[in-house]
Amino acid sequence: MKAMTDGKRPCAPVRQAYWLVIGALALAATQAVAAAILLARFGAVHRAHGPWSVAEQAQADSVHARLAVAVVLGAGIAVLLAGAALAVPRRTTRTRTAVGGAAAFAGTALLLGVTLAADNAVLAAGAAELADLERLLPVWFSALSSGVVTGVVVLLGAALLRMGRDAAVEYYQHHRPPTRWRGFTSWHDIVNR
Repeated sequence: MKAMTDGKRPCAPVRQAYWLVIGALALAATQAVAAAILLARFGAVHRAHGPWSVAEQAQADSVHARLAVAVVLGAGIAVLLAGAALAVPRRTTRTRTAVGGAAAFAGTALLLGVTLAADNAVLAAGAAELADLERLLPVWFSALSSGVVTGVVVLLGAALLRMGRDAAVEYYQHHRPPTRWRGFTSWHDIVNR
């Protein structure tokens, strides 16, 4: 099966893989932005709903630190996926390996993010303490984080499956870049030129 390309335009599975990676990038960036917003307003919310007990203050400090980790991790994954998205349309034999490696690294980072998630720091002793801590970390952020992890894994898996289609394999494997002159390699090349 021949890849349907019109010169430089990628075939359908490659275009679909590109947009799937862009979707995963958008999800990771959304989580990073949400965590940054919560982190930016954290101090004001913390002061407005104080005073805090010693146990609550320890949890609040942990939530603050984990929100900072979520911002850095989400932004890092978004940058990694931006690089992967830029690599998808490149016609080289190493593209699928590079995108697969980026997807594996992003999946590992997401699993790290799940274990260091800000909502894992909220260990309330009762309903009143939970209500106080939910002001610092709303429930919607936990739902967003779970949705992002699931969405990114599904989208990257679908992108890798699209890149494994016959048309995409041909697009990457059978591209012959134009030969470039690499300079004179010997005196014989100079004389015969």
